[in-house]
Amino acid sequence: MASFVERLKDPRTIVCGVTAAMADKFEWSCLWTRVVCAVAIFCNPAMGLLVYFVLALVLPKWQKPC
Repeated sequence: MASFVERLKDPRTIVCGVTAAMADKFEWSCLWTRVVCAVAIFCNPAMGLLVYFVLALVLPKWQKPC
């Protein structure tokens, strides 16, 4: 279990790296962002995966406000 938690805390990409990018842009915890994203995808897989891949396309172009 400890290695699983360490993997979730690691900011490197898992699939597209959307949750790590969101955590970085909004200065959130990478672990909790991934947990919330996983729960959302588990509760509604179709909508969760659609939002995930849309964010994978949009986040690299989205500028962080200064």
